[in-house]
Amino acid sequence: NMAVTAMKEGAFDYISKPVRPDELLALINKALSENKAPTKDAVSQGAAKDKTEVSKNTKPPKSKSTGYVKGVSDTSSKLNQYIDLVAPTNMSVLIIGDSGTGKEYVAKNIHDKSKRKEQPFIAVDCGAIPKEIATSEFFGHIKGSFTGAVNDKIGHFEAANGGTIFLDEIGNLSYELQVQLLRALQERRIKPVGSNNEINVDIRVLAATNEDLEEAVRQGDFREDLYHRLNEFSIQVPRLADRQDDLMLFANVFLDKANNELEKNITGFDEASINAMQTYDWPGNLRELQNTIKRAVLLTDLDKIDLDVLPRELILAKDQPNRNDYGLFKSKNEEEMILNALENSGEAKLLDQNFHQAYTLMSSPQARDAFDLTKEPKDVIERYGRNKFGQGCLLARRLIERGTR
Repeated sequence: NMAVTAMKEGAFDYISKPVRPDELLALINKALSENKAPTKDAVSQGAAKDKTEVSKNTKPPKSKSTGYVKGVSDTSSKLNQYIDLVAPTNMSVLIIGDSGTGKEYVAKNIHDKSKRKEQPFIAVDCGAIPKEIATSEFFGHIKGSFTGAVNDKIGHFEAANGGTIFLDEIGNLSYELQVQLLRALQERRIKPVGSNNEINVDIRVLAATNEDLEEAVRQGDFREDLYHRLNEFSIQVPRLADRQDDLMLFANVFLDKANNELEKNITGFDEASINAMQTYDWPGNLRELQNTIKRAVLLTDLDKIDLDVLPRELILAKDQPNRNDYGLFKSKNEEEMILNALENSGEAKLLDQNFHQAYTLMSSPQARDAFDLTKEPKDVIERYGRNKFGQGCLLARRLIERGTR
């Protein structure tokens, strides 16, 4: 909410903590380069230009080409760090996430930050291609190679030559096509259907899935060699429920988009509707949020979206107890940050080795008082597993030693 407010008041961009000096410097240079002194022509435009600038500054920061919203939560910060890290390379990236989390936006953002950004970005929905024509769709064909081939066709791989090909829902590929895809990735050469000539291709491959490909490999439904070829680097896109700090940031972006598409001017959300959206679990993730807001914009006759135009499931969720019970921690972000820090310290693993000591510590009145625990130790163990239970015990010990509640 602070980021949204800041952008509406004219901030150029925002940066999430912890601040990385190189990222901060790059952002400052970008701001300086895009906010040079106005020219004479710009000055002569007067109030019209001012209105345009104000309109631009009311939108949260996003990529000009993709509409990618960075987010301000810790999980989003981690996601963006991975994107910035892998984008300049030519590594294949496997993007993992539930349906509707924005995997294609992540892929496009990787492409736009890569050295291939001026070259094509070809997105392919592997689940939407019929098995009978899949080879032709991927690698092309020549005229007369089969019934219905009345013209030469350029396949997706050749169309993406020099750029990036994004294979969405890669787990839906047939086993036969997986073999052909593996050969194309290994040799960087393709052969159109009906042709005797091979075509060299220089492409970067990004793939996405909402399935457990490791399990598919174990079951024999997905080739292990192809899995490792695609998974040189993996990125996990978080669920919207795990990005609560970003919820209203995304909501305002979708509101702006819906206003443009439906030619309306809804200014925001009332307090009750915000509470309902923040309580709801959003199983459909960003796609569900976008559809919900677009429907609400269409239905409302008021200046702001209220509960009357929100779906029934959101209103019911508002009256339910909060399902985000983080046990030892105040929030999901705090849980992730603390557990990561403890994992890196190595002390948690040592404590976990003495499991009975850890259990005794967590059962102590001091520890239960420090965390105001509502769960028995056995329930915490079941939720987090032995290792994270041990990490929680280590944290309890540190808080007790400092006299911190």
